[in-house]
Amino acid sequence: MKSLKSRIIGTLIVLFAVVGLADAGASYWLTMRHIDELLDVHLQGAAVWLAAGKVGTIGTNGPPQHSIDGFVGQIWKQGLSTPTDNTDPEVIFNRNAPGGYSVERINGHRYRIYTLRKTADDLTYQVGQPVAFREESAGRAALESLVPTIFLILLVWIAIPMVVNTAFASLERASSDAETVGIGHLTPLDISHAPEEVKPFADSINRMIARLQIGIEGEKRFIADAAHELRTPIAALQLRIDNLENAPDATARAERLRELREATVRTATMIRQLLELARADAQRDPSSVADVVDLRQTVQTLVADLLPVADARLIDLGVKRFEAAHLQGHAGELRMTVRNLIENALRYTPAAGCVDIDVFADATNAVIRVTDTGPGIPEDALDRVFDRFFRLKSETVEGTGLGLSIVRSVVTKHGGSISLENRRDGQSGLIATLVLPLRASSGN
Repeated sequence: MKSLKSRIIGTLIVLFAVVGLADAGASYWLTMRHIDELLDVHLQGAAVWLAAGKVGTIGTNGPPQHSIDGFVGQIWKQGLSTPTDNTDPEVIFNRNAPGGYSVERINGHRYRIYTLRKTADDLTYQVGQPVAFREESAGRAALESLVPTIFLILLVWIAIPMVVNTAFASLERASSDAETVGIGHLTPLDISHAPEEVKPFADSINRMIARLQIGIEGEKRFIADAAHELRTPIAALQLRIDNLENAPDATARAERLRELREATVRTATMIRQLLELARADAQRDPSSVADVVDLRQTVQTLVADLLPVADARLIDLGVKRFEAAHLQGHAGELRMTVRNLIENALRYTPAAGCVDIDVFADATNAVIRVTDTGPGIPEDALDRVFDRFFRLKSETVEGTGLGLSIVRSVVTKHGGSISLENRRDGQSGLIATLVLPLRASSGN
């Protein structure tokens, strides 16, 4: 495919050539017509001049046959078979030609003739001119009139590439700047000299660069935070291994082995959540996935999976409002999101507490609400709990600080929202509300 610049230049040149040729043709035709009309007026004027009594000036033999304008003048008297005056004896017009203009072929040549009759003195005046001479004169004048048009066409053909190249010069500079854009150099393009028609597209590229810069900076922070957070569990694993090697007896060895297993589980949990968060952050459009998610079935399966955990902690885990709700999206990601909310509620709810789950839908959204009887979250920390690696200060509950970050990432990608609020019904606890559109859309 040709470049846009080449197509514009080619289109303009062809368009102007067509317009120029049409203009040249019209000019040629109009000039021919005007010259022909002018020569007709000249013929009529010559006939009137003859009729005005200027015969002596012409003379019987008159101008030579091939005079500069080719005119032939004749005067006929009533009853005579030959003209009384004739500027070219070799050319005899038809004295009976109708009055006004006519065309005759004489001696193999066509003549344009003007006939004027004066009944008062029984005289007929005729003036003729070779059609070939008229056509030659008109054609020469018409061609001369085309000279400015031809020069204009040539000038425009030269000017069009220069103008287009100048207009695209700023785009070429922006293209050169774009070639330098990379992970380590995310500088917006200079579009100050770009044409107004291109600025919206260039602005969108600069906005994309800005989004990439924000995303890359976020990923850099995430990697740095992950590396920092992983140091603690890895150091704990090393310490547990050293303690296990130095155990004095079998009882101490068993206790330290249990501690090593617990540390290993915590490390594995953090690594699993890091991977889940990385997958959740992947820029995929949920609407392009054909999964139809039954949220009621998803919650039912998760409750069955987590019921042993709830029973072990003497927590009443169940559902209250349980209605049908279906939407299109990533089934695995949505299952992981709901699981994180339920696990958080179980983790922070004390023994003999209660965790209730509601599932329902309205005309546009599906809603999952998880309500617990835990300690809740301080009001000043409600917005921060979605930050990566943020953990509430708690001496009894361990966590990685990634669960709610995963939830927000998945929900945002599905075009939904997640909100947390402390209970205000006389009990302590937290209400987590997950809202998802029934027709998933990609989040920003």
